[in-house]
Formats: sequence, C-alpha cells, structure tokens
Amino acid sequence: MRAHPVPRRRAGVTLIELLLSMVIMLVVMGAAVSFFRVQARAAETGAGRLEALQSLRAVQSGIDRELRLAGGLTGQPLIVYASATAIAFNVDLVTRTAGDRSAVYFNPDADSLAAGAWDPVRARILPGSTRSYPATLYVDEGGNRSTAETVAYFLRPEASAARSDAYTLFRRVNDRDSTIIARNLIVPSDSAFFRYWRTDASGALTAVPSASLPLYWDNAAGITDSLRVVDLRISTWYRDGRANRDVIRTMTSSVKLLNAGLLRQTTCGAAPLPARSPTATLVTDAGGAPVAVHVEWTNSLEEGAGERDVTLYFIQRRPSTGGDWVILANQPATGASGYAFDDQPPVSGTWQYAVVAQDCSPSNSTPAVAASVVVP
Repeated sequence: MRAHPVPRRRAGVTLIELLLSMVIMLVVMGAAVSFFRVQARAAETGAGRLEALQSLRAVQSGIDRELRLAGGLTGQPLIVYASATAIAFNVDLVTRTAGDRSAVYFNPDADSLAAGAWDPVRARILPGSTRSYPATLYVDEGGNRSTAETVAYFLRPEASAARSDAYTLFRRVNDRDSTIIARNLIVPSDSAFFRYWRTDASGALTAVPSASLPLYWDNAAGITDSLRVVDLRISTWYRDGRANRDVIRTMTSSVKLLNAGLLRQTTCGAAPLPARSPTATLVTDAGGAPVAVHVEWTNSLEEGAGERDVTLYFIQRRPSTGGDWVILANQPATGASGYAFDDQPPVSGTWQYAVVAQDCSPSNSTPAVAASVVVP
C-alpha cells in the first residue's frame, strides 16, 4: 500500500502575540525617541554653554588688550569718559605711517579718520552721555596731530531680546560707525559692567562710588587722571533645555591701566601758579551779530620754568553776578607762550571767563579771571 503524506498546519501568530509585539515595538520606539530628545537637548545646552563662554572670553580679551595700552601720549587724556555701561579712552592702536613705533600695528590702508587724534570739527556726543568730544585737536611735542585715536565701548539695550536686562556691546573709533562686539550680555539693575578704582592722596587704591559716575576728562578735580584699574563684570545667558530655564554665566576681571602716570608723576609739589593776563572779547560778524567769545591767556610761570608740571588749562564760565563755574573745555599745555579758546555760539548775558592751570598731581591753580563780557 502507498503512504500518503499528512498535510501540516501553517505556523502563524495569534492576536495576542501580534498585540504584544506591537506594544514592545512602541515601548522601544518611545525609549529611542526619548533618548534622542534628551541627547538633542543636551547638545543644545552644551552648544549654548560653549557659545556663552566664548562670548565672555572674546569681550574680556578685546577690552583688556586695548585698555591696557591706553594713554602714554603727551596732551591726550587717558580716560575720556567713564560710566557704569560705557568707557572711552585714547590709545594708539593703528598707524598708516611706516616706521611709527608708537602704534600697535601698521596698516597703510587704514581709515585715516580712525588712525589718529579725533578732529574737533567732527566732534560728536560720547556714547551714553550728553557731552561732545573733542573740544581741541591734540598735538604732540612737535605740534603735529597726535597719533592716538579715541576708542569707546558702550552698551545698548536689546529691544528684541527675551530678557529686559539684555544688552548689546558696541565699539566705536573716533566718530566712525559703531560695530557690534557681542549680543545677549546681561547687566542687572543692581550691577554695573564697568567699575573703577583710583589712587587717593596717599597713593592707595579706592573704589570710585557709583554715585560719582559718570566721569569726564575735563573734570576740574582731575578724577579720570587718577584712575588706575577698571573692573569688568561680563555676564551672558543661554537656555538650558533639560532644566527649561535660563542660565547666566559671569566672568570678572581687572584691567590695570599700565600707562596711567607714565608721563606724569603721582605728586608734583605745590599747586601750580595760575595762568596770566586772561582776556575775553566778544566777536561779531559783519552785521554785528555775536558769533563767539574769544578767550586768550598767557601761560603759567610753572609751565616752562619752576616745577614745570603744568599739563592742562581749564576754561570756565559763570554769570558776572556769581554762581558756580561751568567748565567749557580743556587745553593741553604744549609749551606755548600763549593760548586761546573760542566759546561758540555765545550765550546771551553778562559773563565772567576764567582759566585754571592744572599740574600732574592733579592740583589746580586759583582761577585767573578775565574782565566781564556782555553778549547781547
């Protein structure tokens, strides 16, 4: 007899097995998605942390490098303007003249308006202030235009930022266009980006109170000339995706003004003798309209003789009836026998003009007052 094969039943899956496999697959996929999501957030957080750190270092190194080189040139003030969110200073960074060893680097194609002393005919308001600079053209011992340019770092609020305390840091040279240095910098309302230290009468470093800011180059007390250290408190933020919160990173550093006092002694003896023979004369146009008050004076006897320590002259004005003197401008002592300044446009009234000599302490002479002048 011939045997016939018995057909087998085909293997298959039950509904329970199918459902179980689907559940396992969903669990594995959910775990994988969760894992990749965590990794993506970690990568994003790490990138934000690294970017924040790089931004802090770039800001700190840039300001530190230029501020350490500030000053050191006859006539020009080292610090022009100092506030909690802005600083302006004179520094010889770039030259267009081959063989000029006073500058940091040589670039024959550099902008001529950003490679030397700021021309007063192009004077502008200092960033973050209400004061115009410069009032005079600074020159070297030979009477040539000084080679140091004016560099300003200043903060502006970021209107489009998610935080109300976020700022953008800008840099400007003389009156040229500003450039962005860094974004997303944080300055809390109870803090400051810049802090300043000065030497007191005994030579010790003391912090400049925030209530004393801003400081200007032509302050009669010469406070900016006594600044020796600038503290930087630089903060920025990034988003921590895992913790779902903003994280603030802060870097602090102190910048020593290495050229502060390089051309000046800490003390210069007694207060200087005043300027001599000041006159104030009203200048009018062809139609008789006033255009300026011309102030002239002869140098202090201690500029070219005696202690030879006079470095600046301040020109001041007040009503003839009395009151506080208002500083109009300063003139560096360049060894000339006489100096002049034009107050323009003149203000109607009867005014007294005075000139104050300042030495390298800095100490001020008594005011040399010119006869009153009437401006119609």
